[in-house]
Amino acid sequence: MATTIRAAFVKDGGMGVELRKVLKPTLEEGSILVKLKASGICGTDLEKTIGRNITSSVLGHEVSGVVSESASARVESGEIVVPHHHVSCGKCYLCASGAETMCDEFKRSNFVPCGLADEFLVPRHNVEGGGVHLVPERISFEEASMAEPLGCCIRGIERIFRTSNEKYVRALRNVLVVGAGPIGLLHMELLRSRFQNLQNVEELNIVAVDVSEARLKFAEKFEGSRGVNPKRTQGEFAQAALKETHSNSDGGFDLAIIATGNPQVVGETLRCLRKSGRMLIFGAPYKGSVLSLDLADFFLNEFTITSSYSASEREIETALEMMKTQKIDVRKFITARFPLQQVSEAFEAARSENHIKVLVTE
Repeated sequence: MATTIRAAFVKDGGMGVELRKVLKPTLEEGSILVKLKASGICGTDLEKTIGRNITSSVLGHEVSGVVSESASARVESGEIVVPHHHVSCGKCYLCASGAETMCDEFKRSNFVPCGLADEFLVPRHNVEGGGVHLVPERISFEEASMAEPLGCCIRGIERIFRTSNEKYVRALRNVLVVGAGPIGLLHMELLRSRFQNLQNVEELNIVAVDVSEARLKFAEKFEGSRGVNPKRTQGEFAQAALKETHSNSDGGFDLAIIATGNPQVVGETLRCLRKSGRMLIFGAPYKGSVLSLDLADFFLNEFTITSSYSASEREIETALEMMKTQKIDVRKFITARFPLQQVSEAFEAARSENHIKVLVTE
């Protein structure tokens, strides 16, 4: 008799999430099966359940678990792992240039049937490509599930610093983070942790923008940020945010990180940058989002806009190492847990302004 498992899917019609019974995936040569222990609900998962996704509709990728079966010499049954749903080929020009997440093979790979399932298959391509990461001792399943989103944030900040000269990094004082959800908070945490040997972290002034007072208070308590709520200023926030900057030669922000998919905040964020300031577009905008720019102003002020998508295996390993050495503590971000049976309730909680990171656990 065929074995069935429970797995979460976007409802027919693209609105909402539901749990279904499906056949357990068949182990193939080189692949592994992982029993889910913890999975974070990502903002992109939420977008998928309202029909605004720009990536695959498969749910669940911030996962940790135990290898229940293995047909690979690389991974043994019983090992505690963080599998990665997308893995690059490692051979093409893009991979060789450090742009692994742009590799054509990267988005083609995924878990079967999804990451939000009792058990899921990690394909041979992912396993052989190094997409199964062993979890160091003393890191819990819940913490390990944060490795993928933390890795994504690491890649984003590295992309900003990689395109910056040493003087810019040394002079970094004012940072604006638009969106104080899990991703925005992880970016703040990285900057506070002296990531990339940032020397002036004690002088770093972080200003958070969010419509949730609860999230702004969380950011203030744990990341020492100042908060700006656009609800108080008729949807605009540039003027209020600029009042929170510490003095520099131009009175604006050195760096702005957009950690929300709302495209309407991009123009307002540009107004906050100092001359020669930099902006990281990190939150996934919905398909068809358009940005209108005054190119003359953009040119004369020497702005730099960088985007960052997903994470490679390198950043996930860095994330696990940072947790292992206690350079980063992700536990405080986890504010709610639901069993897989209550996956719909978990998604509702993740949409709430009252929570930071919501997990689906065993």
